[in-house]
Amino acid sequence: MNAITSSNKRRNQNRQSSNKHVVILATFIGIWFIVIFAMMNLLDSNLHNNILPRRHLKGNNTRHGVQNKRPIELPKYPIDHRDASLNPPLSDEAITQCHKALWHTLETTTYVLPNEETFVITGDIKDMWLRDSAAQIHPLLLLDVYQGKSLVQLDAKLERVVSGLILKAARFIRFDPYANAFKLHNNTNFTKFEREILGRRGYIATRNYELDSGCYFMRMLYFFYQNFPTHPVLARQEVTDAVNMMVDLWIAEQKHELEAFPSGELFDCFECGRSYWYNPQQLQDGKGTKTNASAGLTWSGFRPSDDPCVYGYIIPSNMFAVVVLEYMMEMTTTIWKDQSLLRKAKKLKDEIQGGIDRYGTVQHDTYGKMYAYEVDGLGNYLLEDDANIPSLLSIPYLGYKYDEEVYANTKRFIFSPDNPQYHKGHNKYNGEIEGIGSSHAHKLWEVIPDDIWPMSLIMKGLITNDPSEKTHLVYQLLQASAGTGWMHESFNANDPTNFTRSWFCWPDSLFAELVMSLTDDCPRSDRAKYIIKEWNDTNVIGGSVFSAIG
Repeated sequence: MNAITSSNKRRNQNRQSSNKHVVILATFIGIWFIVIFAMMNLLDSNLHNNILPRRHLKGNNTRHGVQNKRPIELPKYPIDHRDASLNPPLSDEAITQCHKALWHTLETTTYVLPNEETFVITGDIKDMWLRDSAAQIHPLLLLDVYQGKSLVQLDAKLERVVSGLILKAARFIRFDPYANAFKLHNNTNFTKFEREILGRRGYIATRNYELDSGCYFMRMLYFFYQNFPTHPVLARQEVTDAVNMMVDLWIAEQKHELEAFPSGELFDCFECGRSYWYNPQQLQDGKGTKTNASAGLTWSGFRPSDDPCVYGYIIPSNMFAVVVLEYMMEMTTTIWKDQSLLRKAKKLKDEIQGGIDRYGTVQHDTYGKMYAYEVDGLGNYLLEDDANIPSLLSIPYLGYKYDEEVYANTKRFIFSPDNPQYHKGHNKYNGEIEGIGSSHAHKLWEVIPDDIWPMSLIMKGLITNDPSEKTHLVYQLLQASAGTGWMHESFNANDPTNFTRSWFCWPDSLFAELVMSLTDDCPRSDRAKYIIKEWNDTNVIGGSVFSAIG
C-alpha cells in the first residue's frame, strides 16, 4: 500500500513538473510573437517614413480628425528637394516672388461669402472656372509645408476658404454638371444666341463641357480629405450629389456617339434630359467628330485650354479621371459608405484605363511608342501636347500610373519641333528659351507668335528629379516675366514683353508650388502675410501667423 502511494506521488510530481514546463514554454512563445509583431510594425513604419517624402506624410492636426494614421497615396511629384543643398541658394527675388504668387489668389480673386461658400475668380476674367479655382488654392492643401502642417491645417481662415470653395463648386455642379465656368450672380442678361446655342443661363458663364473640370473638383475634395478626414463639408449632401453626378455624366459620355445623356432626379438642369450639344461652329455638327462608343474612354467637348477637341477622347484628361476615380473610391469606402457609387466608380475607372491601354498610345517612327493627346477610338489620333493641365507632360504630377518608357518617349516628342505647340526663341531677358504653347494663346484675337506658356516651364520643373534643373527653371520664369513680377498666360519666346493676361492666378499658384518644393524659405511669416480680397461671412474666424488681419 505504501509502495503504491509512493508511486502515485512520484507520478503526480512528474505531471506537475511537466505542466510547469508547458506553461513556461507557452509564455515564452507568446512573448516572442509579441516582440516579433512589434518589430515588424516598427520596421513597416520606418520604411514608410524613409521611403515617402516629407510632403507625402500626414501632419498633426487637431481640427476635424487626427492625422498620422498611415502614409497617404498622393502623387510622387513634385519631389521634395527642400533638404537638397542648393549652390547657390535661391535668390531673394525668387523667395519674394514665391510669396507674392502664393498669396495672389487670396488677395485678388477670393470672395468669402455667406452660406459657407467661397467664390474664386481666375484673375482678369471675373468668373469662376471649376478647374482654375481648384488649381489656384491647391498649394494651401499641400502637406508638410510649414512646421509639419499644410497651410489649411495651420490656419482656420484658409480652411474656411477651401471648404467654402468645395461647397460652392458642388452647388454649381448641381446647377449644371456640363458647365465649366460660373458667375457669382444669376442675373446676367444673356443674348438669344448665348442662351440657345451656347447654353448660358442663370449662373453659367460658359457651358464648354470639359472632362477635367470634374477631375479638379475631385482632386480638391480628396486633398482636403487628406488634411481633414472628418470635416463636415465632406459629408454634405451637395458634395456627394456632385460626385455622383460627375460619375454618372462620365459614364453617359462614354456613349456620346450614341447621344447618351445622364438621367435621374439630380439631372434637372435646364439643358439636362438630352445629349450634350454646342455651337456647330466650334463642335462639328454641334456634337463633335465621330467616336467609338465602345472604346471605354469618356468624351470631352473641350480641352483644358477651353478650345474644342479635334477628337473626343482627350488622353491626359482620361488619365486624370482614372486618378480621381481612385480617390473617390477611397472616400466612398471611408466616408460615404455608398456601395453603388463605389461599384460605378470602379467599373468606370477600369473601363477608362482599358481604353487608354488600347487606344491611347501610337507607334511613332522617330520616338517609338508614345502617348497620343487625343483619339477617337476609330484609328484617328492627334500627336501634340498643350501647355494647359492636364497635359501629357503633367502625367507624373497628376499621379497617373504611367509606363516609364512610353512617357520618356512622349516627353522627347513634346520638347521637339514635331510637337506643333513646341516653341523656341531668344530674348534679352532669358537668352535661349524653349517651352510649350497652346492654340488658345491670343491677344485681342491676334495669335502670339512662338508662344510659350509659363505653366509649361513650371510643369517641367514640377516633374523633374533634378533640383538644379528646377532652380534653373525658376530663374527662367522670373526673367520671362519681363519685370512685371507675375506669371502670365503666354509670352513671345523672342519678346516676353509681348504677353497675354497680366492677371492670371493659376500659373502663379503653380510657380509657388515649384519654389516651395525647393526651399523652406517659402512660406515664411516674416517675409509676407496674406489678406483676403473680400470676407462677407459674419463668422469671425482667427487666422495664423500668415494672416495680416487676426
